[in-house]
Formats: sequence, C-alpha cells, structure tokens
Amino acid sequence: MEVDDQGGRAAGLYIRWSAPELAETAMQAVTERQDPTAPEWKHYSEVVLHMQTALIAILRLSGFTAVRAEEIDDVAEGDVYVRGDAVDGGDS
Repeated sequence: MEVDDQGGRAAGLYIRWSAPELAETAMQAVTERQDPTAPEWKHYSEVVLHMQTALIAILRLSGFTAVRAEEIDDVAEGDVYVRGDAVDGGDS
C-alpha cells in the first residue's frame, strides 16, 4: 500500500496485490524467450486484472470509493486506488 499524500492529508491510498513467484516466472519467460506474448506473462496479467477487479468490488461493497489506479495515474497499472472519502451505501 502507498498513501497518496496531497497537502498534508491523505487523499487516497494505492493498493497493489502481488504474487512474487508468479510475476518472477512471467518475467523470466519473457526475458529468456525474448517474447512479450509468452503464455506465462499472459497468465500473470490476467490474474492481476482479476484481482484488481475483485479488490475494487470488495472495497465498494464495504463503502469505499475504489477505482482502477490507471484512472488516477497511468503508471499505476494493475493497482487499486481508494479515495480518502468513503461513500454511503457502497454504490460507487
């Protein structure tokens, strides 16, 4: 997790789910084969996307405003951004 500190107070929080062994296997496959379309990389990317989607859904059900972090910062691909303000009823 990483706090997005704007003006001295938390504006939001970046959350990243990771599976180091899965990521390492994917990167190794891409590097060794010089193939950015390696099946291991595709598998890893799909898992990250599913986890991001699940985290957002769970956080929203808990009443937080959560979005794909790419909507806030295009470098934060795969992360989840939770705004510092909660919403009522989790409808967001």
